[in-house]
Amino acid sequence: MAACCQAGASGTGRKLTRITSSVMPAVVLLILPKCPMCLAAWLTLATGLSFSAAGATWVRMGTVVVWLAAVVHVAWSRVLARRTA
Repeated sequence: MAACCQAGASGTGRKLTRITSSVMPAVVLLILPKCPMCLAAWLTLATGLSFSAAGATWVRMGTVVVWLAAVVHVAWSRVLARRTA
């Protein structure tokens, strides 16, 4: 990271951001409804649009894929950071 990016950030802020970024994908996957009908009802309440169970299944799988990609990206970034350090 460049020195200009670190000038305004405190040590506690960086630590909190690091912890939050590592915990957030697990929290989202934990609170994501597993049943397609429950997810369809949740999406209907959240957006005001009606969703079918089949559409909710696609949304759920898409969310899982995006969060898994985020976890892989964070892990890969940390591996590369440790190699260069």
